[in-house]
Amino acid sequence: AFGALVQSAVACPARCSCSGTSVDCSARSLASVPAGIPTTTQSLSLQVNQITKLEPGVFDSLTKLTYLHLGANQLTALPVGVFDKLTKLTHLALNVNQLKSVPDGAFARLSSLTHIYLYNNPWDCECSDILYLKNWIVQHASIVNPAGYGGVDNVKCSGTNTPVRAVT
Repeated sequence: AFGALVQSAVACPARCSCSGTSVDCSARSLASVPAGIPTTTQSLSLQVNQITKLEPGVFDSLTKLTYLHLGANQLTALPVGVFDKLTKLTHLALNVNQLKSVPDGAFARLSSLTHIYLYNNPWDCECSDILYLKNWIVQHASIVNPAGYGGVDNVKCSGTNTPVRAVT
């Protein structure tokens, strides 16, 4: 029985490659987050896939994650609370998706965050939903699109190209 336990502990999701606490599922033509990501995972790369939505609770068992890369997918929305258990997360990449807004409190529990990438999304600034994001990025400006990614001004409203931070 112990052998089976060890095997399941180091299992790697199909179509991903795993090394230590890193799971790389990037550019694998995935339509959703794969099942079977080890709970010990600290770095999860899911960029450059065709993920259109995240299931509620999809990351809840991955409480050790420090790095979550969801860039270059086709995410159109985020479920309420999808990042709430990821209190150790330092890097969150949501750039190059189809996000129009984020739910109220989407980033509230991410107390360890040092980098968040939000550029190249069609943020809908006509909708009052945008105010949570606007206020959050103003309060956390130093960690938004840091180091060469355009900073807080590079979170742009769809159509007008004005920065989300300037929305009133």
